[in-house]
Amino acid sequence: MRLMVDMGNSALKWAMLDQSRLSSQQRIPYQANNLEKILTQAWRTLDMPFQGVWVSNVAGPQKAETLTHWTETHWGLKPTFVKTSHYQCGVKNGYENPEQLGVDRWLALIGAHLIEKDMLCVVDCGTAITLDVLSANGHHQGGLIMPGVTTMQNALKSDTYALAYNHPETFFPDKAVQSLPNLEKQAQNFSGQRCPNKTFQQHHEKSFLAYDTHTGITLGTSFAVIGLLEYVIKTLEKQGNQIRLILTGGSVPSLESFWPLPYQHIPDLVLQGLKAVVEQSL
Repeated sequence: MRLMVDMGNSALKWAMLDQSRLSSQQRIPYQANNLEKILTQAWRTLDMPFQGVWVSNVAGPQKAETLTHWTETHWGLKPTFVKTSHYQCGVKNGYENPEQLGVDRWLALIGAHLIEKDMLCVVDCGTAITLDVLSANGHHQGGLIMPGVTTMQNALKSDTYALAYNHPETFFPDKAVQSLPNLEKQAQNFSGQRCPNKTFQQHHEKSFLAYDTHTGITLGTSFAVIGLLEYVIKTLEKQGNQIRLILTGGSVPSLESFWPLPYQHIPDLVLQGLKAVVEQSL
């Protein structure tokens, strides 16, 4: 039994790998000063992963040290931190300096390629939003990075006094979509593909502008993400490509009502890629 860990900038995700079967992903948010406490809270009841701990880490060396100290203290195990490479599991890195591509993006590409062999646009919605394009034969075509919705809203909170002081209720992005009128959950068909939200499209075709600060920030930051995605997809389609859209990351649910394109949501995509890398190394 092995423990697979995806340590992001603001959330810790993990699953157990047992005889090539990955358990359901677990997720818990954390802050810079409470990671050790969160690890104890999350993992104290786990069976010891006697075959090892494998980690995707984009949270920096200090967080890696905290996690290492915890696993060594509680289990006597030193974790293996996976690194980005030039080629692995059928995927070729498109960066001139492969190590500059974040390991979470790298593993998400590997996971996506193993699940779908079409041309893919892989979008990870977290503290940052990353977008990567992968050809059907596994060649990474490059990508884009922008601030995540929460990051954009926090920037407004910290840099615009009037908004933060007069509208403190605005800065709760996980609850923001719930406050918008006449929005419904997107339907999911039998293929696992998510469909565009027609209710929301009809609503914002009539009035895509806001009449209060809370909705204005919610719509503005969400449309920034959607606008980038639509531009990339339409540009690729004009070049004659057929693109499948795959989404992952903790902010996908808060953006769910805004996606105008069919997509597949794979919450544990990074862990799926990590699983493939681990199994190839055995």
